[in-house]
Amino acid sequence: MRKRRHSVGKSILMGLAFIAIFAAVIAVVMLLWNAVIPSVIGWSAINYWQAAGLLILSRILFGKFGRPGGHRGHFGKRCKHEDHGRLHERLHNMSREERKEYIRDRMNRHRDFWSDDTDDESSDDDARNNKQ
Repeated sequence: MRKRRHSVGKSILMGLAFIAIFAAVIAVVMLLWNAVIPSVIGWSAINYWQAAGLLILSRILFGKFGRPGGHRGHFGKRCKHEDHGRLHERLHNMSREERKEYIRDRMNRHRDFWSDDTDDESSDDDARNNKQ
């Protein structure tokens, strides 16, 4: 199997296309902000570089949008659509009671993982106070 090689010219063209698209997105963010926010909330209009900063900040805070290859699941692990297909097939092949038990088991595992020891102690204290 031959590996494809990108020419230097094609790489430069792709880089310029990326810069042009990024610049256009920044301009759209600026135009939308200036069209909506000052009239609705009363904040001031922003310039091009403030729009660029806003776009970068939103990408940092909210993650990288449109990333190919699935989405992020628990704890940042990559989830592929094939994993969901296997789970769907596994659940489809179970009886109704087996599905209920499987779901209960999964929910209990997650509840045990996220529960806090301090919550258990406070609920034990509350239970003792209610008995007295």
